[in-house]
Amino acid sequence: MTAAIDYGSFNDSESLEDNSIQNSSSRPSSSSATVVAYISIGSAIFASILLFLQSPSTTHQLPLLKMAQQTTDNTLIPDPSAYPHRLFIKRTNTTIPILGFPSVALARLSDPTQQPLANSAVRHAVEDLQIGYFDVAPEYGDGVAQERLGPALKPYRNNVFLAAKTMFRTEEGSKQDLENTLRALQTDHLDLYQFHSISTQDDVDTILGPKGAMKTFQKAKAEGKIHAIGFSAHSEPMAIQMIQSGLVDTCMFPINFVSYHYGGVGQGVLDAAIAHGVGVIALKSGARGRLTTQSGDAVHVPQTFHHIPEWKRQEMIHYPVVTSPKYYTWYEPEDDPVELNKLVLWALNQKGVTAVLPPGTMDLLDGISDMVRGKSEVPVLSEEDVEGMMRRYEGMDIVPIFHNRSVSGTKVST
Repeated sequence: MTAAIDYGSFNDSESLEDNSIQNSSSRPSSSSATVVAYISIGSAIFASILLFLQSPSTTHQLPLLKMAQQTTDNTLIPDPSAYPHRLFIKRTNTTIPILGFPSVALARLSDPTQQPLANSAVRHAVEDLQIGYFDVAPEYGDGVAQERLGPALKPYRNNVFLAAKTMFRTEEGSKQDLENTLRALQTDHLDLYQFHSISTQDDVDTILGPKGAMKTFQKAKAEGKIHAIGFSAHSEPMAIQMIQSGLVDTCMFPINFVSYHYGGVGQGVLDAAIAHGVGVIALKSGARGRLTTQSGDAVHVPQTFHHIPEWKRQEMIHYPVVTSPKYYTWYEPEDDPVELNKLVLWALNQKGVTAVLPPGTMDLLDGISDMVRGKSEVPVLSEEDVEGMMRRYEGMDIVPIFHNRSVSGTKVST
């Protein structure tokens, strides 16, 4: 019997993205003190249940800016050369490191007295792992992740690339959500602001409509509150529409080995992104497959949310979410460290991919970081490696987290 998890305590926002409908225009009506300490926080504290779950003429690695955090020997923290960098925002020639920090891992720290744990986790990520790209959303823990990330990241803010999202589709809703996020993150600007979990035609039409959230984004960009516009999605058709609009700089999309080979998902988005000069962050690269009601723990959806629109709450009810009993992710991550690294490398080897966000648990972050930290280029997977991966997953009784065979192929969580 699965244990009920309270979505009111934490939430995997990217999970909620996965509740997207690839070919549908409708949704249910509304209506770690030591490194060991950091890592041990892992499964018990950091849940990845998201649903709840610059000079235009020169290339630069954001954000080597004023008031940079430095060591006594004036070494920058994080080290901008710790990871390979790739072009992300073509319009401004902005590059970012290929590995980001999954801030959804902070979403279970709902008690304010747990802020020191968040501080330790972020300090470990920045100072030990040298990670300089952070992504968060108010949907992660219904505001908890961004509230914990703000104070924890403040000492390093001028040295990192900070991205956030909003699930609100209208101008009015997204405007308030942006102000709440800036306050929680204790910053006056975001390097990237993204529409979160675009799933349906209605999402696209509302966002781009006369009273849509794009209005908020464009005004905030003009005011310097955000520096670039992007989106995340799990619906390939909707992602392609957003890319083709010419109004976005970046895209977050599941570039996952199993979903790509056995679900037919990902190449269309990569092709469109390359054609339109849009940077791509690979989501769910470390996922093996989707959970079932037998293999996952049920998630309780509360009566109200503070940072998640009602339509998304309804979607969570209509498409019940289950989470990993071990990692608290809404999918089954690959936990064999060698195989996990192969999955991540595969995603980074896909043409058009700028960076990856690893599974939303601190337990797996160090191993992925160790694989690419200190290298000037991303390691290349051999044909033999890929063939071995194909044999491995063909022999497993798993279902891709995303596939094109039915609407349910995009309904997992957000």
